[in-house]
Amino acid sequence: MNATPARAEVRTADTRPVDHERTDRNVRTASWFALCMLVPVLIGCGLFVLSTTRASGCVTYGVDCAHVPQGWIPGCLVAAIVLGIAAVAWPRRWLPFVHARAWLLLLHIVAQFMTALLILSYA
Repeated sequence: MNATPARAEVRTADTRPVDHERTDRNVRTASWFALCMLVPVLIGCGLFVLSTTRASGCVTYGVDCAHVPQGWIPGCLVAAIVLGIAAVAWPRRWLPFVHARAWLLLLHIVAQFMTALLILSYA
């Protein structure tokens, strides 16, 4: 009689923590990429907006400006930076649940997208 557990049971029990570590490492890499893409997205949106006639009229004469409430663009930018840094730098053992880093990445992407849309509203 064989007293050792079946090979399939050992494999699934051993690989489950490794899969979480691999997933966490992949999400952290994606978080680095998303955080690094924040600056090019902002520069691209800014250059696009400044190349339109509406934005040049807003900057030069103060007419036809977008009606974005004060503080929304900097607020979304700060939220994107803080969420991106948290998604990259938060230690794995301090995360409250397994997919917390993925949620931080998702919130970072939403904040970055919102910042870009608010900047593009001036076009």
